[in-house]
Amino acid sequence: MVVKSIPFMTAQRKRADRPAHRVRRDLVDGCGRRIDHLRLSVTSRCDLRCVYCRPDLHVNPPNEPAALTDDQRVELVRFLHERFGLAQVRITGGEPLVYDNLVPLIASIREAMPDLKIAMTTNARLLPLRAKALRRAGLERLNISLDSLRPDRYREITGSHLAEVLAGFEAARDAGFPAPKVNVVALRGINDDEFAELAEWGFARGSEVRFLEAMPIGPVADFNRKAYMPNSAVRSRLGEHFALEPLTDPAGSTARHWFASNDTCRGVIGLISPVSEPFCGGCRRIRVTATGGLYPCLLDSRSSDLSVSWRNGLFDEELAERIILQAVGGKAPQGTIQSTPMINIGG
Repeated sequence: MVVKSIPFMTAQRKRADRPAHRVRRDLVDGCGRRIDHLRLSVTSRCDLRCVYCRPDLHVNPPNEPAALTDDQRVELVRFLHERFGLAQVRITGGEPLVYDNLVPLIASIREAMPDLKIAMTTNARLLPLRAKALRRAGLERLNISLDSLRPDRYREITGSHLAEVLAGFEAARDAGFPAPKVNVVALRGINDDEFAELAEWGFARGSEVRFLEAMPIGPVADFNRKAYMPNSAVRSRLGEHFALEPLTDPAGSTARHWFASNDTCRGVIGLISPVSEPFCGGCRRIRVTATGGLYPCLLDSRSSDLSVSWRNGLFDEELAERIILQAVGGKAPQGTIQSTPMINIGG
């Protein structure tokens, strides 16, 4: 299968006049944090109904607002890369694999920016159909959500089938991806008896296993408060099965990393603790929704509309820059509350 990228030259020809000799500058927020990671949502749709995210929402939301076009997405990513030194884009959703044009979009981003790191977070259900094409298109790394290894429990949490996710994980490995990171949302009284089992499963496949605190965001805030389990408790549970040695975290990492070992296995555990141990001080991310909403902070409902940067098919770089600088400049030292559903923000 040959992946055909989006004809990005069309977007280039439609670009508004660019200021001559625009110099790259760092994108720094009001707290001195350099922003060089973008989480780019391509859809608010998802094929799961996870209890901690969207239990009562439709698979295909009615009257979904008009999304950015893929030409616009490539244009925006390229602008952030050229103007502000964007180093990585992570493709998110909803569930990005339900977006039909995902492979050509990634191929176009790769063609336009060969040195940009491209990753994706997914539930993996559709990877058997698309993993090889995504790898050929230029996608480099995957994070896969896996909240239980028990089929009945997985179905209770997500509304779907564990076997599909496991098949997707294997498809990623067969396609030549590095071992995907495994994301586990820690839920008190729901999957908290499986943490060691999930870690051992991931270690056997060369994966880092990451435990995420449930976040009180959007319409599931009450449920997540009840199911919330601080990562200090997760670490305590894991400590019953592994010797845990703290590791040095990379700059800007959202996770605190530990080397875990016992008599039968060893590997790396990541603990992501946005509630109990916020990592705001090292945050290097901004988020753009499928409709062009720019969220400088996951835990702040304030956003800016980047879609207005396109007028009659032309991309106004000066307007986009003003919007981005104003939004990022107003990023708070630490987020407080978020009423927008996680599925619309891209996590």
